[in-house]
Amino acid sequence: MGIPELPEAFGTNDRQSVAGMENFLPPNDDVSRLINNSAQQLYERLKKLDVHNLGIPPHCLEYFLKSHINRLFFSIETSAHLLNRALRRTGKRVEEVVLMDYGAGVGTLYLLARLVGCRVVYNDLLEDWKKSGQLVAEACGIAIEKYIIGDIDATLEQLNQIALKCDIIASRNVIEHIYKLDHFYSSIHKQQPGTIVFSSTTANYYNPAMHLQHVKWHRKCEKRYMQDRANIILKIIPGIQKELLAKLSRATRGLAVKDLDHAIKIFDSTLAMPDPAGFYTNTCDPANGVWAENLLTFKKYRQLIGENRYRVSFLPGFWDTHYKSAIKNRMAVLFNRIIQQYKKPAFRLAPFIYIIAYPVDQNLNK
Repeated sequence: MGIPELPEAFGTNDRQSVAGMENFLPPNDDVSRLINNSAQQLYERLKKLDVHNLGIPPHCLEYFLKSHINRLFFSIETSAHLLNRALRRTGKRVEEVVLMDYGAGVGTLYLLARLVGCRVVYNDLLEDWKKSGQLVAEACGIAIEKYIIGDIDATLEQLNQIALKCDIIASRNVIEHIYKLDHFYSSIHKQQPGTIVFSSTTANYYNPAMHLQHVKWHRKCEKRYMQDRANIILKIIPGIQKELLAKLSRATRGLAVKDLDHAIKIFDSTLAMPDPAGFYTNTCDPANGVWAENLLTFKKYRQLIGENRYRVSFLPGFWDTHYKSAIKNRMAVLFNRIIQQYKKPAFRLAPFIYIIAYPVDQNLNK
């Protein structure tokens, strides 16, 4: 499948020094300067943070160290670029913007958004991640307006209860795990109709290396998930023949919770098996529907997001240039220049992508 035309260039760090520090994004105007200065403040605060003594649960701490603290510049840099693009699309002053970091975990986006001056809602599915995110924010001296725990339905309900409308719902490396993206976007459009949904994901279908990596990950996860589905099938159809059990376990890949139960019951009454071909190599945890990093084409994203509800566009991300290896950094700089300057290879080189859903009934601010 061909790559859709790149709608707009996504600038990468120009590396010009400000106060002895590299820029997190080019400070070309008041908004970008504000974000860049706030990013520098956040970088200094997190560098000094004694994360081991904050009381963060071990599994959350391990993730925070690996994905953010050990790659701190890049973590803040990606948050800065996302925030810069998203804020401009609201048409509002920064202090007027309400931003929700959906599935925030222990990241840097919600922290940076608050330092910049936005009103910020933190969300995560689980209490331990919310606790961790709050501990980090408080240790950094950053007051988040609202913390919400729950999936999209519970989250939107809580926003309705306090009559809070978001201008931006943003996420980093979350969208690839959401079981029913069509429900996710339709629910937001219905209950938060003016909201821009701005997401990023490393599940880039068009980058051959990332593509292969995700396919391998799917196959690895599927070995466990197929056995989990077999156990669920045996509970619903205890007397199923071994051969049919194996076939049905394979055929129900990509189904979870109620959808999986329904497919099993249909088979039990009609012997009709579902067809997993539409899921490509993707697979999900049958107990909760969390995808093992759903790898989707742009066409599929547009279908699930709903072009009757949103204008959907995509931007290529950029490579980290702060590896310990000088060779890796030189290659990253080269790749970033190509991504920035040339449309055709941009998505094939990008290590991650941005997915922007803008309500169709609003004017597009660039």
